[in-house]
Amino acid sequence: MTTTRPAAHAPEDLEALLAAAVASADLDAVVALHAPDAVVSLPHGREAAGRDAVRAAYASALDAGALVDTALGAISTRAVVSGSLAMTTSTWGDGTVRAQVARQEADGTWVWTRDGSRLRDVAACLPAAGPDASVA
Repeated sequence: MTTTRPAAHAPEDLEALLAAAVASADLDAVVALHAPDAVVSLPHGREAAGRDAVRAAYASALDAGALVDTALGAISTRAVVSGSLAMTTSTWGDGTVRAQVARQEADGTWVWTRDGSRLRDVAACLPAAGPDASVA
């Protein structure tokens, strides 16, 4: 059975779609909002690069219950679009502003390619320490 995931038809749609995916703990939907080559900042200057690493980071964050505020959604979302790229920002009730870079795909939908803020303070996203840790 194939599940159809909601698609962002404008860069401003990404934030609400992420909030809905997190609220329903739909990891596949969370990952689908990111480009295959997406890079997400993690704590201590580390990064999750590519969908597999992004999936692992978000899976850990969801398992730890660290994305409660994301499920509630932002109070405002904006996008500045230049061709097929956009800078998206979301403002939260506590005044926090998060910024991401989105890209329009060939089918007209939008995905995030860079998120430097959402998981940056979520320690649960870091892989276990050891010689096999693969997140850069």
